[in-house]
Amino acid sequence: MGIFSFGGSKNRFGIIIDVGSGSVLTAIVHSNPANEHPMIVWAHREHTALKSIDSIEHSAKAVLAALMNASLKLEAEGRPVLDEYHPGAKFSLTQCSIAAPWSYTVTKSINVNHEEPIEITDNFVEELVYTAQKQVEEELSEHSHTSKAGLKVITKATMDLLSNGYRVKNPEGATANTLNLTQATVVTQEYMMDGIIEVHEKLFPRAKVEAMSFILMLYCSIRSLYPQTDDVCLIDITDEASEIGIVRDGSLKYSTHIPFGMFSLARELSVTCNIPLHEALGHLRAENVTGVKKYLPESKHDDISTIFDEYTKRLAGLLNETGDSLSIPKNILLHVESSYSPLFENLLSRAAKSATKIDHTIISVAKEIIPAEQRAALHKVIGDHANDTALLLNAEFFHKQKHCLDFKYS
Repeated sequence: MGIFSFGGSKNRFGIIIDVGSGSVLTAIVHSNPANEHPMIVWAHREHTALKSIDSIEHSAKAVLAALMNASLKLEAEGRPVLDEYHPGAKFSLTQCSIAAPWSYTVTKSINVNHEEPIEITDNFVEELVYTAQKQVEEELSEHSHTSKAGLKVITKATMDLLSNGYRVKNPEGATANTLNLTQATVVTQEYMMDGIIEVHEKLFPRAKVEAMSFILMLYCSIRSLYPQTDDVCLIDITDEASEIGIVRDGSLKYSTHIPFGMFSLARELSVTCNIPLHEALGHLRAENVTGVKKYLPESKHDDISTIFDEYTKRLAGLLNETGDSLSIPKNILLHVESSYSPLFENLLSRAAKSATKIDHTIISVAKEIIPAEQRAALHKVIGDHANDTALLLNAEFFHKQKHCLDFKYS
């Protein structure tokens, strides 16, 4: 059977929408359970203008415009490609991942201790989930007082259930003295989700919608790629944000972000060196800061060092926000567009050591998502989009219907 064989009647076709901090991707994915990896039939990423941004509201409007443009392009260009690829194919799902700063993933843990063993029932577990959810709602309510934008819950998932300290999947009927349940809730800016729903209802009304935070999708992907890794720090660096996720004992326990990413660095480099923004962005593909300076005036080298030192300090501050009293795990998994990976691995290594005073193992996940053979085959179909790691993660997530968590979508 060929690598892209249709074989069988369980073919699924889906729409991928990846809302980044400064761009939106739309894609069409074909999943055949007979194949190890999905086929990406068509893809397009629409970036917002690479220019100075006055406010988060201004940035949001630009991303919503990119969402509309990318969706219209899918309708105008993607559908004909799908019709040629597989006549009569129907979309079953619109899968949407939303990155920081547009989404937040909040986790809460509930601990129960009894002197005498108690029986674990479905109702008892549901009560724990309800208690955790109430705590999340209270926290979000406090946050809403300081935020101009409304928040909407889009995904809920039980991260973990520990019985007497041991992870259990089917605890019903068992007894335990202690129970610990961790619940994850994903919320997004209301206007962002409203924009996604509007596009969906206009262009793909027959497909159901499932949306989640990108960091939660990244967590599940990491659990699949590295099943033996229980303690790790996840880093997602996008155009306008840098987000971390702290995984302890196999569960995503905490996530937070700073509104500063690749394009943010490019803007500062552009102003300092008086060069076009796109040229500044190109310099970020260097292996390290010395490589960035190589083709820029020597008179600006000290200022360039200051720019990257300041970003490293911001990253170090972010890495100190772990949600508990512990330091970040020794292993750090970095997700960033593959062409920028060398520089940001270098910066992250410096930031992590500054935060914890020890050396950390930095692993870029870009090369681990799919085999080189599959990536080369995709490149023949979708060109450079085969290097879009967020697209590859979304496609793999769509393909693998059984995930590390049971998601409930709002």
